[in-house]
Amino acid sequence: MIKPDHWIHKFGEAGGILPFNPEQVNPASYDVTLGDHWICPTRDPEEIKADSIVLFPGEVILATTREYLKMPRDVVCDLKLKSSLGRLFINHSLSGWIDCNFQGQVTLELQNIGPYPRTISVGTRVAQLVFLGMESPPDIAYGEGARGHYQGQTGATRSWSEEFFPKSVAPDTGAATVSKAGKK
Repeated sequence: MIKPDHWIHKFGEAGGILPFNPEQVNPASYDVTLGDHWICPTRDPEEIKADSIVLFPGEVILATTREYLKMPRDVVCDLKLKSSLGRLFINHSLSGWIDCNFQGQVTLELQNIGPYPRTISVGTRVAQLVFLGMESPPDIAYGEGARGHYQGQTGATRSWSEEFFPKSVAPDTGAATVSKAGKK
């Protein structure tokens, strides 16, 4: 079941969302805001701390929420981009699931799929957290028993491993590789 506003108020006031702002509570979600840490693989330097950043068309960036979460063992969370940003063609990739018992700031994968550069700033309400109660706590929750690579993360956080999806570029050209069938 989706947790309602009064549950979110109690959760936030008890330290589950830091900092907690009651004005960011919606009937069935909580608005999270952008933090000041950005990682952009096409820039030099790739990693910066700043109050805002311009996201150019086609560009991707790792950003972070200002809020630090301390999820209960029996509640999960689904992160959804604010529709106002979607209508400006700012997209969030599909990795918006937050497991029970997760603790940390949430890394966001943002992309400008629109035709214009967009300035994104610290404090902007970027996404909504929808909290869902589990039938019961799991035997082993996130962050327990050597599970949870991102437990305790602060700031935008890179992938813990590129082992399964290594970068692929053609030698000397930097172009994407071509499959054996000759198709790109």
